[in-house]
Amino acid sequence: MVHRILGILAIPLLLFAFTKSVTHPKLISDSRWCDICGMNLPKFFKTNHAVVLKDGSKKEYCSLHCFAQDYRKIGEKVERILVVDGATGEWIEAPQAFYVVGSDVEGTMSPVSKIAFKSREEAEKFVREHGGEIMDFDEVLKIALKSLERENERIMRKKRLKIYPMGKMLYKRYCKEGVDKGQFHSLSELKEYLLRTCPPEIRENGKRLQALALYIWEAKDRKRVEVPKEAKCPICGMFVAKYPRWAALIVTSDGEKLYFDGVKDMMKYYLRHRDRVREVIVTDYYSGEAIDGKRAYYVLGSDLYGPMGKELIPFKREREAREFMRDHGGRVIRFDEIDGKVIEKL
Repeated sequence: MVHRILGILAIPLLLFAFTKSVTHPKLISDSRWCDICGMNLPKFFKTNHAVVLKDGSKKEYCSLHCFAQDYRKIGEKVERILVVDGATGEWIEAPQAFYVVGSDVEGTMSPVSKIAFKSREEAEKFVREHGGEIMDFDEVLKIALKSLERENERIMRKKRLKIYPMGKMLYKRYCKEGVDKGQFHSLSELKEYLLRTCPPEIRENGKRLQALALYIWEAKDRKRVEVPKEAKCPICGMFVAKYPRWAALIVTSDGEKLYFDGVKDMMKYYLRHRDRVREVIVTDYYSGEAIDGKRAYYVLGSDLYGPMGKELIPFKREREAREFMRDHGGRVIRFDEIDGKVIEKL
């Protein structure tokens, strides 16, 4: 049954200890960068995965995490799934591979390593040296899909705190003429362009190149709820700027801006004063983008808590709301379904 962050998540020396005699296999795709996170494929080749789609096109990923991220979108189009053999460095069919999960080797884009082997004997040898548990492809893919949201939360937190600020600084310093991401079809294309046009300070520093590319691709043009440092939630009195990923905004009919530390408190205000509300803005849980609250999709009753406990989790797209729901429970509702009874349950 066939069913992104910097190189900061680098594979440690321990991984190279068992790969030093193996070289990167020929790239499956035309790019040297992961199609999802932009990381260098040859550098992280021991966890590389790839797919051949039914139309003959190919994609390559630095890790099972990034493959799982894309698999949700392209699953029905996949003809073959390949993975690099941890013993030989050759491409093998992933559904027939033996994966060692949870060894003492760090993972790529995940705290739990997943190394594939063509033969059970090689997998068992690796377990004796590094620990872990042998699983088949279906089992390990299920684990990867289930842990996506938790791992993405950790990755996004690091992006917001370190990577995007670094990328923004580099962009202002080295991209005086600006870069329009709209001219590129993928993050990989953008990175190739930056390699051709940026000065050595960027080209020769992998972390800087990655930070600049991710900032341009994911953050530069994204609108956010910009919360003043002194703004307090009018419902609970908390400082909203402390919780940017939960920030919500109401603009009243007379232009006043009111900031809230979550959709739940925002809706308490809205339900009492809807006649004087001109605009409702919430923060997309995955992207951090400011989106129209009245057109958003909300997951109610999940196992995720916000600053004020149980919360309505907003998403721009229904597909992403349902992906989140599969991992965290609850149900998807629209703005007009949020009434006093819903808020009372929270």
